[in-house]
Amino acid sequence: MYSECTMKIKIKGNIPIITPIMIKGSREKIVRMLWDTGARVTMLSWKTLEFCGYEPYLIQKTASVTTANGVVECPIIKVREISLGKFKAKNIDVISHDIPELIRIEGLIGLNFIENFRVCIDYKKGCMEIE
Repeated sequence: MYSECTMKIKIKGNIPIITPIMIKGSREKIVRMLWDTGARVTMLSWKTLEFCGYEPYLIQKTASVTTANGVVECPIIKVREISLGKFKAKNIDVISHDIPELIRIEGLIGLNFIENFRVCIDYKKGCMEIE
């Protein structure tokens, strides 16, 4: 039995978990984001952050990010709110870095979002539960 405080998302084995996530700034946007339990910090594309009213090019605080092309310095922006349904994280740090368009996502959900909730990923049962 699941309480109304639990969200259950169907997943398939060997397929990355991608969900719609709401990003809030001076404007809001729902984007497709990949859940990355190996990423310490959530990452969003420059285009998404700019659309939501943030200015990544003005930010001086940066983080080193290892990419396929080596290590790059990326702005760290404090985003007003990131949410999946009623599951919300406020004033969360986000790394601004573009993800190749071929992947068709606009960001990665990292541990700094995930740690706010109880998240259970069960590939055998084909579901992810969030409380």
